Amino acid sequence: MSVAIYRQKTLLQKVQLSDTTIWRLEKAGKFPKRRQLSPGRVGWLASEVDAWIESRETAAA
Repeated sequence: MSVAIYRQKTLLQKVQLSDTTIWRLEKAGKFPKRRQLSPGRVGWLASEVDAWIESRETAAA
């Protein structure tokens, strides 16, 4: 079973936030944590990011 991972470029396009804002939200526990994929490479679980986006859309409605 494969797990979908968003790399940084895709994540930034998907959430429309800056890297700094994402980092701040992560540190505050308000955004999914990045995962270390290999030395120098990180990614975010697509399912967690998609759920976060959906929760924000629901809260805004």
